[in-house]
Amino acid sequence: MGGFYRLFAAIDFLPEDKEKLYRYGMTVKENSIKGNFTHQENIHLTLAFIGETRKRSGAEEALKKGVVNSRVSPFVIETEKLGRFQNKGGDIFWVGIKESPELIKLYEEITESLRIQGFSIEEQKLKAHLTIGRGVVLEKAASLEELSALVPKLHLLVNKIHLMNSERIEGKLRYSSLMEAALLVR
Repeated sequence: MGGFYRLFAAIDFLPEDKEKLYRYGMTVKENSIKGNFTHQENIHLTLAFIGETRKRSGAEEALKKGVVNSRVSPFVIETEKLGRFQNKGGDIFWVGIKESPELIKLYEEITESLRIQGFSIEEQKLKAHLTIGRGVVLEKAASLEELSALVPKLHLLVNKIHLMNSERIEGKLRYSSLMEAALLVR
């Protein structure tokens, strides 16, 4: 039997878009006292956190079924603003995604497919965001509003869903795609 995986369903992006988001994250870092900022290759949009499991094949099957049965064709999402989830000791900073009916529908279909397969997926409204830093404390002179005005306005293609694995390799957090399923043109 295989080992444990730390799985999540996600949307990945083109390398040039990840680079623009990473450079923006470095702008936030330059205006921070501290923080752990997302590596360029790890930038993604999480649709569903599956958690630690040995059931990789079940997760793959659920994701494939969710995508094949989806009524959503490939679409584009747009970046919007800088936001944060406040935490003691440092906040989680993220780039928000404009509300998208296609993204919400896809999220509902994927999470439902995972639940049918027996995965315990939290039922909550999608708050689409791209995490750029954790444990972030801004310098006193830096403001969220000023940094938000610098968010790159990107149009990001959503045409595949990935089953991602999160693992720490030589002390560095790495996300790797275990499989992908392409959205069909409907």
